[in-house]
Amino acid sequence: MKTRLFVIVTLLCSLLLAACGPTTSAEKTAEPSASGAVDANGHVTLDFWYSLSGDTGAAVETLVKQFNDSQTKITVKATYQGNYSDIMAKIYSAIAGGTVPNVAQAGGAPLLGTSGAILPMTDFVSGENGFDLSQIHKAFIDYNTVNGVLWSMPFNNSVPVMYYNKDLFKAAGLDPENPPQNFDELIAVAKRLTLDPNNTGAPTQYGLNTRDDTHWYLDTMFLENGSAIVKDDLSEVLYNNPQAVEMLTLWGDLVKTDKVMPSNQHSEAQTDFLAGKLGMLFGSSASVNTIQKSATFDLGVAMFPKIGDNERSLPIGGGSLTIFKNDNESVRNASWEFIKFMTSKESSIYLTQQTGYLPIYQGALDWPEIQQLIKDEPVREAGIQSLDYAVAIPVFSALGNSDLALRQAIEKVELGAAEPADALNLAVESVNRSIKEQFSN
Repeated sequence: MKTRLFVIVTLLCSLLLAACGPTTSAEKTAEPSASGAVDANGHVTLDFWYSLSGDTGAAVETLVKQFNDSQTKITVKATYQGNYSDIMAKIYSAIAGGTVPNVAQAGGAPLLGTSGAILPMTDFVSGENGFDLSQIHKAFIDYNTVNGVLWSMPFNNSVPVMYYNKDLFKAAGLDPENPPQNFDELIAVAKRLTLDPNNTGAPTQYGLNTRDDTHWYLDTMFLENGSAIVKDDLSEVLYNNPQAVEMLTLWGDLVKTDKVMPSNQHSEAQTDFLAGKLGMLFGSSASVNTIQKSATFDLGVAMFPKIGDNERSLPIGGGSLTIFKNDNESVRNASWEFIKFMTSKESSIYLTQQTGYLPIYQGALDWPEIQQLIKDEPVREAGIQSLDYAVAIPVFSALGNSDLALRQAIEKVELGAAEPADALNLAVESVNRSIKEQFSN
């Protein structure tokens, strides 16, 4: 069991890092600590590990304080444990050492169910002190479910969106209030935004680029073009089919044929965008606060473009809340009370207001608080509207490996080192081999 868990956690380390929002490596992290306790008066102290930093981490700390101040029976001690990769590594170490926290917020959390270290949320939501899951967007429930078991509760989630520079749109004679809605329009607009005044073949301004979590945007294109990511039984990935190859070909054409996107420069994309050297940027809705605060131009945010007339299909990213096993019933029940607070409507509104993460509740766009937020900050609307098209890529054991393999396939195509079909065949072969190896252990 430990061997298999190690493999799973290792492969999860790259899971949705960018989608969780900015994380600063300079923040101090703590080593695994002892579990919660109940004193002689029945007061419960819980250990809570989380993996969000910056403004988002501050919002988490505020919610923890609000919970502690709202009652006298439970005290939650929150500890930042680094980014998603860091916290998953520490969770594995804690499982091996028997010193797990009581509650954790992490990416890829549902897969911890295979470790035997966490409790299924299904037991809590269906109990006397339960939770009405019908209030939550189905995509968020699907994201946290493995083999029919809800292992974690949705908390901080995001979708891919398109940021754009309205000033550059105006300078190119484009309507800044009418951003491209599909990839045909996107390419046409990107060509007008790409500037090479000296005809050097090295534009001083590009029309489009993406953040370095390129797999997320390619996954979105796959889904919108009718290609599944993984089989229903999670036994193999499927993205070397004609629909997927068509999308990676389209991606490569943005660089080599249309010449509207620089080759293999995704780590610099947000910096270039904020410097006014890039017209449009694919990124996470979780970054909206950071980008809005840093932009010195009129910022626009639009939903991720469609493929032709196909319906949008936007895979969510982000983190979830889990409860670790504990022999003490009071600790288990207290952990659930804390999670219910963190996933309440009020907490969801607060997290959305303070960060770029999206409300997890259905109908949130109609809430007065969210309507006021959009009125005050129009750049928030596209991300929240995207909830109507949100879907979950199944969380399977080799998802981290799959993300890496797709990023490598994209890099090969952008650099001209492989044709799209060959690059995807190699990716599928590598990931499916990993899946088979994991389940043979």
